Amino acid sequence: MTLSPAAREYVLTLADDEHMVGARHTNWIGLGPFLEEDLAFCSIAQDELGHAIALYRLVSGDERTVDELALRRAPGGYRSSWLAERPCDDWASALVRHWLYDRAEELRWDNVAGSSVADLAALVPGVQREESFHRRHADQLLGRMIGADDGGQASRQVLPALIDLRPLAASLWIAPFEERAALDEAVAARPFVDLAAEWDRRVESDLARWGADPAIGRAPMSDLPADRSARSEWFAAFHAELNEVLSIDPTAVW
Repeated sequence: MTLSPAAREYVLTLADDEHMVGARHTNWIGLGPFLEEDLAFCSIAQDELGHAIALYRLVSGDERTVDELALRRAPGGYRSSWLAERPCDDWASALVRHWLYDRAEELRWDNVAGSSVADLAALVPGVQREESFHRRHADQLLGRMIGADDGGQASRQVLPALIDLRPLAASLWIAPFEERAALDEAVAARPFVDLAAEWDRRVESDLARWGADPAIGRAPMSDLPADRSARSEWFAAFHAELNEVLSIDPTAVW
């Protein structure tokens, strides 16, 4: 299947976010606070990277070029959000990013469930089954940390992470290039600006349910990029890390 330019941009936006978040999750394998979290993050990372590969295959049309597409583009060719690119060097931040991102994933995948790109729509049922596990995991763990801790150590770790990351999560909703054309072509059903408003309502509903201030972290971020071609300050080092093995052996398969 050959994608139109607008469809290609839309799918690439989804793929790059899945790739970067999945790769960031792998940083926590073996380093989680307890064994169950090591296993959970390993599974979630594998799922996200699997979604990325499936989406890159749609874009490339040729499985042999997936590695080049995923790893070898110039920085301006990537479409990942800054939230996906950011390192999360403490467990609370990793968990909060996981929750914010997977809350968005639910909406973004539902938005292409009826896509005119048949191969994209066909991915949705399987992906959403996996994503439902991701959301339950984040919901249960974060909810316990915020709601059941009554202001103790867990809350003192998580709430600053929310203040730090929730503004950055707005980068998830920077529209794909040629979004209007993609909507006209029925690649997706609704614009990102509409999804962002629904995502914010769901985030605030979760926080209220856990007994936290729904407005916590709800602050505009002044230096968000204007479009998806701009890379964050963290991207260069991350991209080099992703390419370490391929740089040693260019014949390796990602």
